[in-house]
Amino acid sequence: MQKRPYPPENILGLEPEFDGYEFEPAPEVKKWIWDTFIQPDGELYNEDHDHISAFEGSFFEVLWASGGFIKGERLVLGQCEKVMFRAGGWQKARQELQMRRWFGHVPEYLITLDAQHCADCTDMEFCALVEHELYHIGVKRDEDGNMLMSR
Repeated sequence: MQKRPYPPENILGLEPEFDGYEFEPAPEVKKWIWDTFIQPDGELYNEDHDHISAFEGSFFEVLWASGGFIKGERLVLGQCEKVMFRAGGWQKARQELQMRRWFGHVPEYLITLDAQHCADCTDMEFCALVEHELYHIGVKRDEDGNMLMSR
């Protein structure tokens, strides 16, 4: 299997509650995801993700975060979200600008991974986390099985 990517050293060991969060674009993780899970010749290819391959490479992007966060009573180590800006005016413009600075465009989906966890976990745990997040890039189908994707 292609060696999995590891987070950059500069965001490891930070304490989000004291240092705030740092984020780094992770194009190496995105490439690894495509090569490993989405491409039909990937070692962990999963046809459940075929709908992702129907879109161009800018459909989703990946970020490293310097730590996880607590939601409810659980520690969140990864998150996949449909990119939506619930703001207008300068707030929206500022948020879109950040995406363009990181990725050169605004993706449809964003996968964020806890860098510290990913640096410490096993290869199997890393693969499980990434694949779990990929399942959040879902698709609805019509009665004939055709994809219905809101864009």
